[in-house]
Amino acid sequence: MKALALEQLQNVWSKILKDAGGRKALEQLKKDGFAILDMIPQDPTFRQSNWADSIAAIPLLPNRPSRRRIHRKTTLQKHWPLVRALRRFAEKVDDPFCDKSIVSTKDCSLSELANLGRRLIETAEFVEKFLSWDWYTRDRNRRNALIAELRWQIRWRTSKPHDRELSALIDAAFRAAGSEEGFHIDATALDRIEKREKEGRVKATARLRSRVSVIPLSKERHLKRSTRFRQNPRKRV
Repeated sequence: MKALALEQLQNVWSKILKDAGGRKALEQLKKDGFAILDMIPQDPTFRQSNWADSIAAIPLLPNRPSRRRIHRKTTLQKHWPLVRALRRFAEKVDDPFCDKSIVSTKDCSLSELANLGRRLIETAEFVEKFLSWDWYTRDRNRRNALIAELRWQIRWRTSKPHDRELSALIDAAFRAAGSEEGFHIDATALDRIEKREKEGRVKATARLRSRVSVIPLSKERHLKRSTRFRQNPRKRV
């Protein structure tokens, strides 16, 4: 997917603010504790974004089904010789009685050569660790992921669903992005989107556990990114 342009997001957001229904929804949310009315989009990559970015991006993101991929460590067994080669060369580099010569199409800096032995060992250790991993990835439905997270945040911040206001904001965003008919979504559809996002994450984890070697739960470690809480604390209002 091509990166969204900041100008695109700001243009959509400015039209949402001018839309009667969108403006009314934002004012009601601000009154009830979700104050985003005065925000402006600032990061189309979503790394340092705020809720204005998310709302403006909803009509611009693809509505594609989520896709999962489970990787088994056994599929990379053929790469273990690389680890052994790195360790063998590191031993030779640190051997004062061994002459070394490197021929490469890429230039190596003096600092790289000076720390070559240490870097080889660190690389070997990391590659060895990587080759021991079973892992999965899930490409989420980008549009639904934003809708689900926004719905949960509104409910968390205001202690109320506010599905009417959220629906009005989504509709205003689509019309601001150029849709003549807008995008009408009811509370049932919003609830279904949020539940599917949560279920998708749970099912993916369960599928990974069922396909990889059994690991005691007390020793199991997972790298997770929750749908509920973003890694960037600046996202919260």
